[in-house]
Amino acid sequence: MNQTLRIIDERASLRQYDDKRPIGTAAVEAILHSAMRAPTAGNMMLYTILQIDDPDAKQRLAETCGHPFIANAPLVLLFLADLQRWVDFFEANDVPAHCEATETAYRTPGAEKLLMACCDALIAAQSSVLAAESLGIGSCYVGDILGHAEVHRGLFELPPFAFPITLLCFGHPVAGRERRRSDRFDRRFVHHVDRYRRFSADDLRKMLSEIEAKFASVLRKRGESLAQLTYGGFMMGKAALEGERSVSLLLEPWLEPSVR
Repeated sequence: MNQTLRIIDERASLRQYDDKRPIGTAAVEAILHSAMRAPTAGNMMLYTILQIDDPDAKQRLAETCGHPFIANAPLVLLFLADLQRWVDFFEANDVPAHCEATETAYRTPGAEKLLMACCDALIAAQSSVLAAESLGIGSCYVGDILGHAEVHRGLFELPPFAFPITLLCFGHPVAGRERRRSDRFDRRFVHHVDRYRRFSADDLRKMLSEIEAKFASVLRKRGESLAQLTYGGFMMGKAALEGERSVSLLLEPWLEPSVR
């Protein structure tokens, strides 16, 4: 196994950071450079990386996302799926007037462009994670950035076509504190060939048997199955419901593009 494969294999989320080891300027530059060298649709770079240095803003994110470690992270990067830059470019260069003159509809970006931009942003984010790991710097994704759209829009002055898709926290591990990788599903449940495969109830139980054994005491105490427990948190938990509400708001400009 070469060094790159080892970094990928050993990577684990880091939520506690050594407050005596800041991330130096050269390391930040390397992380950002690596993000910007990631693959991007048509070389259009449909994303923006917003570095959050303001301690008050980081504390607010810790509150809205429900993760106190955000406030103490030496480096916090917000990855935005971003078409606003291109919309502004089109309009600054009279594309709407050109469309009118040529009897062609001018429209703002729709859902397909949002998904493309989300891919761009997330690929860039993962490239930054691997670059950081190669420098001995850990990271943690925060998906809860999808919640509290009104707060985040105001806090970071986000325009309509800049969609906050993920937040990343970076920092050095605390010396002597081991990071443990999470187990993954057996490959046969994830890797399909030529056709999508659906699984029987028995297969699905086997897929989750180790996780079920790990949480056996919790499940007995709650009187729930693993499926019930997972559904309750993933689909109906407070953060999940807030995320649903918030994402619906964020999607409005993309799902109802203006055409003129």
